[in-house]
Amino acid sequence: MSPVTVQHLFIYPVKSLCGVEVDSIEFTEFGPKDDRCYMLIDANQRFVTQRSHPVLSQFRLVAQENGWLVKFGDHQSPVITHQKCSDFIFQTKVWNSAIQVREKCRHISDWFSEQLDELVRLVEFDDLETRFSQIADHQSPLSFADAYPLLICNSESLRLLSQRLNVHLAMQRFRPNVVISMEENTEFLVSSFRMESGELLVGPPCVRCNIPAIDPETAVYQRDLHKQLKAELLRDGQVVFGVNASPLHLKTLTVGDSLSPVMRPSPDISPKSFSG
Repeated sequence: MSPVTVQHLFIYPVKSLCGVEVDSIEFTEFGPKDDRCYMLIDANQRFVTQRSHPVLSQFRLVAQENGWLVKFGDHQSPVITHQKCSDFIFQTKVWNSAIQVREKCRHISDWFSEQLDELVRLVEFDDLETRFSQIADHQSPLSFADAYPLLICNSESLRLLSQRLNVHLAMQRFRPNVVISMEENTEFLVSSFRMESGELLVGPPCVRCNIPAIDPETAVYQRDLHKQLKAELLRDGQVVFGVNASPLHLKTLTVGDSLSPVMRPSPDISPKSFSG
């Protein structure tokens, strides 16, 4: 198969807030640098996402010299600096992973609490904690990402989906890290994307919840669209779009990079299994 080009790259510094489009991603021991390194937890130490708080889609991040600024309407947060961290420790979970986290800064937690009108805390990953995802024989550490370090989405698959639903769907709804362009739905047939400096190992399809049905411009949950997406993207009993992935030996990934797809010898999902 012909090489494919990296079209767009995104990071999500605070889990479930708006993404930040970047020209290049640097990979660290926990996956993409600055991706899902912070997270909000509620008064019961449960992680907070757009699934329960669609308004989080309206919190936008702006890079600063020493950290991140969050804007919500006419309000803006104190700078979330890379260095500053409190000694307040909490026990929480990211899905089934029990982990220990540290509150980033009480002033920043208070700002988020005021905007959401409930007690929340902004936390970061504790240095002593470990979480792993596994693709084939490779284990990848990760911080607050749901299950894998990276999500790859195909712009041609999105174009086809928009055409079938007769509605324009922004890629932001699906929150990818890497956007590529190849024949629609063939991303599900790939085992890895290789380049000279390393590769992206491709894991299972990304199982979808209600977040793609939240309008990223208004935070309105579109119930009818959710039903349409569930019907259109249902494959083998699961609603999927995009593929999970993990970097192997990669230091950086840049917009415009050429990736060589390596096809699975015995595909688990074929394009013909997609309805339409």
